[in-house]
Amino acid sequence: MLFLFFYTLPANRYTLIIMAKKIKIKTKKQKHSDADVLFDTALQYYQSGNLQQAEMICRQTVKGEPGRADAWYMLGLISGRMGRYDESVCYIDKAILINPDEHFYYNDIGVSLKFKGSLNEAKERLEKAIELKPDYAEAYDNLGAVLQDMGLFDEAVTNHRKSLLLNPYCSVAYNNLGNTLREQGFYDEAVENFKKALSLKPDYAEAYSNMGLALTEKGALDEAVENCRKALELRPGFAGAFNNLGTAFSDKGIIAEAVNNYKKSLTVDPDFSAAHKNLGMTYLLLKDFERGWREYEWRLNIFKVPPLAKPKWDGSPLNNKTILVYHEQGLGDTLQFVRFLPELHDKSGAKKVMFIPQKGLEQLFRESDLKAEILAPDASAETLEYDTNIHLMSLPLIFRTNFENIPFKGKRYLKANPEKVEWYRKKFFSTTSFSPTPYTLSPAPLKLGIFWQGSPEFRRSKDKAIPLPYFYSFCRMPGVKVYSLQKGYGIEQLNDLPEGIEIVNLGETFNDFSDTAAAIENLDLIITIDTAVAHLSGALGKKTWILHPPFAEWRWHLDMDYSPWYEDVRLFRHKELGKKDWEEMMERVVGELQGVGYRE
Repeated sequence: MLFLFFYTLPANRYTLIIMAKKIKIKTKKQKHSDADVLFDTALQYYQSGNLQQAEMICRQTVKGEPGRADAWYMLGLISGRMGRYDESVCYIDKAILINPDEHFYYNDIGVSLKFKGSLNEAKERLEKAIELKPDYAEAYDNLGAVLQDMGLFDEAVTNHRKSLLLNPYCSVAYNNLGNTLREQGFYDEAVENFKKALSLKPDYAEAYSNMGLALTEKGALDEAVENCRKALELRPGFAGAFNNLGTAFSDKGIIAEAVNNYKKSLTVDPDFSAAHKNLGMTYLLLKDFERGWREYEWRLNIFKVPPLAKPKWDGSPLNNKTILVYHEQGLGDTLQFVRFLPELHDKSGAKKVMFIPQKGLEQLFRESDLKAEILAPDASAETLEYDTNIHLMSLPLIFRTNFENIPFKGKRYLKANPEKVEWYRKKFFSTTSFSPTPYTLSPAPLKLGIFWQGSPEFRRSKDKAIPLPYFYSFCRMPGVKVYSLQKGYGIEQLNDLPEGIEIVNLGETFNDFSDTAAAIENLDLIITIDTAVAHLSGALGKKTWILHPPFAEWRWHLDMDYSPWYEDVRLFRHKELGKKDWEEMMERVVGELQGVGYRE
């Protein structure tokens, strides 16, 4: 899903107006130099929007008078406006060397560093701007933007709010605060801040577009479409609004319109990474793997993934070389796609495959036969010896993966530690196992594992979370014993179980996914939301029922009640895409478990 941020532009017209006033004051005292005249002309071109002419004249200015900080600064602003952030940083640095006490120099170089991706340095420069001018509202807002990119959301909100305390009439700051709150999943509060931005600036297309995205993630899809369309009325060629409109249509299940709007976005901006990524996920949703994997590569420009230290592997024969594979995105993504590591070993001609996983997965992967050396999660690529590298989720593109050649299709590829399996069996499970026809009850209890809530660190986690009381029906069924696989978030709901409801808490014994795998091996059926546990259970070959979120998740496609990625996974979907009704879905699940042939 795309999330757009529209921060204060590198162009700071306010500070340039101050320069203009300084020049006018100077003319009263002494005659204008040629450089003054040139700079004043450049400033007029800049303020009229003629950046090319302003840049040309600024270059003449610094050629004649290299010590002019204001001209170097304007060159930096112009370069930033034109997307040349390296140049922008270089020019503003020249201005700072000449005049190190101008607070707005540090603000604007901080913004260029942010867009360049140098977040730590951007943070330092913006903090310097605030040190020089403690009531600098714009710098607080921009610092909030940088902190958000760093994943420090609470600090980002604090700085946006400081900005608004200093300048409560800044529409940009309300918009930026709304974006940060949306990132945290506080959709109602985000929408309120977008509305405040619009009350100050009714033609603020970015705020309408961003509000549309927040409403999409909230599930208010009709309102989302309305707001994105309003953004496009105000700015007909707005690539971001086309992209956000596409996302709203995707969640509504109107997939043709989603594709249409993503393509419109790319017509306006062919290098718009988020639109490419969203289009790729939509093609994958539609089972168009060839175009889907190709477009999905653009995710690497968006998601926080480890940078490749060496040239990316292009799929050519490795001829006895060593390749390093990096994990990316969530735990579920890694659990789903490590199936490609044996494929990589067997088909590439590699001497060795090395893989850096996320923390908590390393022991599980080492206990499975993945034909790769599983490194420590904190392993540094700089200290390793290897020839080429690639990100894990780029392997399906390399191997031209489709329904026919998914590695381990219909087979398990992860293994639980036998000693741990036995420990869990003795401590929590009887020696009897559930062996009759699948999902019919017998005197031996059906051992049912449940998982109901993912990590709130992910924006759409609320759509992948079901309150625990929805699972109580399973506990009331004769011949069913319920075990919780929940770890961390959501486990507190086990503290308030009503009388007669018994759920065995396995999660409190889990230290990593190797423990979780061993517990799952002792269960007969897993019923879970779409999260890492679903992928783990599927990869272990366990009977797994996944409760699908209300939006279209590309890896499960649109029209299937099973998964081509796993041997024995069944999907339960909401009756209408985009409309969440867990109660109705759980009634169907209970009916299926009872074996009464539930029908609509």
